[in-house]
Amino acid sequence: MNLLVTGARGFVGRELLPALAAHGHHGIATGRVAPTGLPSGWQGLDRSTALVGPSEPAACPEAIVHLEVKQHVPRPTAADVTEFRTVNVEGTRDWLAWASRHGVSRFILASTIKAVAAGQGATLENAPAERSSPYGGSKAEAEQEVIGWAAADSSRTAVILRPAPVYGPGNEANLAAFVRQILAGKPCLIGHGATRKSIVSRTNLCAAIAFALEALGPGCHVFNVSDAGTHTLAELAAMIAELAGSPPPKRVPGWVAAAAAPLGDAIEAVTGRDFPLTSARLRALRETTVFPCDALVAAGFRHPQTTREGIAEMVAWAKSQRPA
Repeated sequence: MNLLVTGARGFVGRELLPALAAHGHHGIATGRVAPTGLPSGWQGLDRSTALVGPSEPAACPEAIVHLEVKQHVPRPTAADVTEFRTVNVEGTRDWLAWASRHGVSRFILASTIKAVAAGQGATLENAPAERSSPYGGSKAEAEQEVIGWAAADSSRTAVILRPAPVYGPGNEANLAAFVRQILAGKPCLIGHGATRKSIVSRTNLCAAIAFALEALGPGCHVFNVSDAGTHTLAELAAMIAELAGSPPPKRVPGWVAAAAAPLGDAIEAVTGRDFPLTSARLRALRETTVFPCDALVAAGFRHPQTTREGIAEMVAWAKSQRPA
């Protein structure tokens, strides 16, 4: 299939292109700067050039995979909020309009679980849209743009994928900090660490995108994307420590963490620097965020990688980055 992949220079895009090439796909990869080092059959273009469009109708892609994103930041500034809208909402509109002009009838949006309001238990695809977070709200609005695009023409196929936090070699966010804490022997768990968290390996997310390109018919389809099972933070920490050959994960009593968090808030406010424990981080650690991928599996998707296999890759990479 001839494809156009936006945001191809990012963490997911760097693995997605080889995965798509292995499935026989080819096409154009875009970024703010033209991607380089691409698999055979792929051409890199900067975003502005790609949006001009091909001069020959036969060169138009059959589908767009939209990865382009302004990522979540813990304490967004006014400039961040503006960029959320510019990239996540207006950027999605740009590519949907491009698809309409060039007769592209399949659009895959890489959204996020932050586009919906998490519940106390499992959060399914029909959860209400997130409105309180500038980042989550921007992705929820982008989803509505895609839904409207699909509804405007019954021949169109739109797939909205909401990944859980993505991890893998080369990732510097989400699970990476947790892994580094364990490797360094620093406390990483609050209390018993019984909070359950959905995560997804980059390999599984790339496989879900490939599945969405080939397996679904007209209409708009929305799926959570997560690893096959969920784990508590204590289970994840024990798995990481075992795979790394590190001592058992260290814990901080809940009351100690609750007392220390306001101090972290004050230090961040005064210095502008991130502190390991703040009230926001404590809430996040204690919040259950389970986003089952049952609907995606029911549609025919099969995970190529277990969480243990994905964690093993990440641990090996993290250990390779440590000073000798």
